[in-house]
Amino acid sequence: MTPIVLKSKKGTSLVEVITAALILAIVIIGGSLLFAAGKSQVELREQYRAASRLAAQKLEDAKAGNYDDIEKSATSESLSLKDTYYSRSTVTKDLGLYKQVDVTVQWGPVSREHNVSLVTLIAPR
Repeated sequence: MTPIVLKSKKGTSLVEVITAALILAIVIIGGSLLFAAGKSQVELREQYRAASRLAAQKLEDAKAGNYDDIEKSATSESLSLKDTYYSRSTVTKDLGLYKQVDVTVQWGPVSREHNVSLVTLIAPR
């Protein structure tokens, strides 16, 4: 007895191929958008860390100096790190027994500007 082999004449239809291509395109586009969004968030977090370091550096400079040399003032300066421009402003207030130093670092376009602010009180030694 010889085995009976049924040969199917069915193939992949055009509708199935188009459906598979559409699903693949949706997955690839979705993955690309997810990757792009993740990359922009990583860059933004790096900018936040850099801005925090710039603000902390200015506060440490104020703390390291002589208490009597800290005067009531407001200054601003522009800095550039890794193709990003930062604006660092420092406001110093005399509160009598203490001196308050506010440092704000801003960056980004005007429509989506970001900032980091740090404040400290400095007492005489």
